[in-house]
Order: sequence, then structure tokens, then C-alpha cells
Amino acid sequence: MAGNQRGLGRGLDALFKNTVEPSAASDITSLPVRSLAPNPAQPRKHFDESALQELADSIRAKGVLQPLLVRPVRGTEPQQYEIIAGERRWRASRLAGLREVPVLVRDLSDQETLAVALIENLQREDLNPVEEALAMHDLREQFSLSQEELARQLGKSRPAVANTLRLLQLPQESLDDVRSGRLTPGHARALLGVTDQTAQETLRSAIIEQSLTVRDAEAAATYWKEHGTLPDTLAHVPHRAQTPRNKAMRTKTPEVKLLQKRIADTLSLKASVSGTEQKGRVTIAFDSPDDLARLLARLGLSNH
Repeated sequence: MAGNQRGLGRGLDALFKNTVEPSAASDITSLPVRSLAPNPAQPRKHFDESALQELADSIRAKGVLQPLLVRPVRGTEPQQYEIIAGERRWRASRLAGLREVPVLVRDLSDQETLAVALIENLQREDLNPVEEALAMHDLREQFSLSQEELARQLGKSRPAVANTLRLLQLPQESLDDVRSGRLTPGHARALLGVTDQTAQETLRSAIIEQSLTVRDAEAAATYWKEHGTLPDTLAHVPHRAQTPRNKAMRTKTPEVKLLQKRIADTLSLKASVSGTEQKGRVTIAFDSPDDLARLLARLGLSNH
């Protein structure tokens, strides 16, 4: 069985090309929107509503420019079809009020369907970082691919594939932060460098609460590796439950962004403001004794 999977793995590029590209215009047909259903193995789980509406507006004006790839569902009457690739276009077409959409019908196995769905999403870069990592993991496991083979199939470098797969080593809460955009993949890789669970959670909270850059997070992770503890400026950051109020506070308002810029410009130092205009925290970073002396002088303080 493993040998068959690996053989299919080496031919995934041919499978993708032969199933997605029509051999003739007659390959394309139209099917009622109501006869189509999503693929349960679809790697993308989140569809941005505003982006879907934009696509729906485009479809109203220009139609569906690329056919969906579907397969017949056996034993259904009237005949139903499962979407292999193009669920986003199908959703937008429903919003646009279309009754029919152009499709390519291919009779694929479950394994072939998964392969095409995963590769189609990954090659189009439709997924958030966590969905991309999960899709890569599923593709690799289903077809017993090495990282080198997976990278070749996706047209990516092996280090890029390895870095993406590493994200799945994060705890679920951190994965949720990456999925929602509160943490970037760069922040996530810095967190993975801190193997102590308590220290990692402290750094995660600090990244979010203090709006740390990826470079700041990497520096904190390096400090932890060298000293076995995080820098004092981060150690006090508490872990707070992700209540709706806290989530709102993490999104800087234009007023807070302007305040942050004014402080940084006035002091000629990097500054971060978290919270709101009513309550929050101002963090000012200095990189040298001269920076600290200048800051203290502006505050009317002495460093002696």
C-alpha cells in the first residue's frame, strides 16, 4: 500500500494537470448550483465574508471565469456532485444569485480528490498559515511523501515546507492566534524556540499585549536559550483570557496608532501603545546607554 501511495505521490503533478485542465472546450458543462455540495475534506475552513461578497460582485459583472472541478456522488437521484476545487467560487455564485455554474466533471477516487483539493488550495495560496500547514501535513501523510517530494510538488523550497509544518508543534491556543492573525508565522517560529511551556506562554502573551515585532520575539527567544529565562521586560506580562474585550483592545484604533507614532517621533525611540485611549500601556525601548540617558532627560530624571 505504501508503495502505491508513493507512486501516486510522484505523479501528483500529472494528476493535478490532467484533472484541472480541460482537454477540450466540450469538457466544460454547466450544472445547477443546488446540485453541488462542498467537499468535507476541503482544507480551507474559513471563508472571509467581505472577500466572498467582492467575488460575488465580480461574478455578477463578468460571470464565473474558471470552471469548478466536481465529481459525481454515486447513488444520488437527482444526480448530485461534490466540489473538488472551487468552493469559494460556488459560495460567491450563490451570493450573486446564479442558478448554474460552469464545471469540469471528473470521476476521481477519494485519494485523488484529496490530492487535488490540497494542491489546488496550496498552489493558489488561499489558506491561512495554519490551514496551509494542516493541508501540507495531510498531503504528506496520505501519500507518504518526504519533505523534499512535498516541496517539489508544491513548487516550494524544502526549508519553507519544514518551517510551515513546524507550526503544528504549537499548542492549540497559539495555533488559534496564528489562524486569526494575532500572531504571524514569524512570531510562531520564535515561540517554538522556547520549549518551556510557561515561558512560551509568557512570550506569547507579551507578543500580543506589547505588539512585539518578530525581531523582538526572536531576541527574547534567544535570550531564553542563553539564560533559561525571559528578559525582565517580558516576565511580568500576565496571561489573560481571550475575552471579546481583550480581543478588541489588541486591535489598535487610529487614535492609538497616532499616539504611538507621536511618542516615537518625539522621543526618537521605538514605542508601543496597547489598549485604548481610556486605559492601556506605553512601552518605550532603548538600545544603548545614550538612548536611556536621552529618555531620562526628556522625562526630567537622572540616571545617577
